[in-house]
Amino acid sequence: MEQFNPEKLLSTLNGYTQSMGPLEWGIIGGGIALILLLAASISSTKRRRKRNAQKVAPSLSLDTFQISPLGRDAYFKVLNNGQPARLSNMAIKGRKDVVVKNAVAGHELQSGESYRILLEATGTQKLNADFTIELSYVDLVGNVYQQAFALNQQAARQPKLVRLA
Repeated sequence: MEQFNPEKLLSTLNGYTQSMGPLEWGIIGGGIALILLLAASISSTKRRRKRNAQKVAPSLSLDTFQISPLGRDAYFKVLNNGQPARLSNMAIKGRKDVVVKNAVAGHELQSGESYRILLEATGTQKLNADFTIELSYVDLVGNVYQQAFALNQQAARQPKLVRLA
């Protein structure tokens, strides 16, 4: 087996480029220009689709988070100030002993409406605002968003566009 020799490769490439005529150089230049145009077109298309997604994006905000006096139950109320949304998933980050008591997936949230999600602690520890709720939802055209709600700060983080339609 022959060992890789960079000097031999460079001399072969140098000989080949010296033997090339205007036609070959034109084909190479045209190919490079075509690749650059294609890359620019794909990039601008992605930016345009992202901008259009922002126009039809729902705007969810934390309306209320309230814990019951005994500390076993709580409700989380989310308000939609933007375009209609369909909730698709909910995850609780930071606690493993909190369960959702009502259905979240598939609920349609119209503009100006709020939705109350009931939570319950299944372990021995009482509920407090030391966890984060992450909602996934879909807009009118099918774009998927994820948004985290930090309950200890009583604030919603900016939604993250997960998948374009």
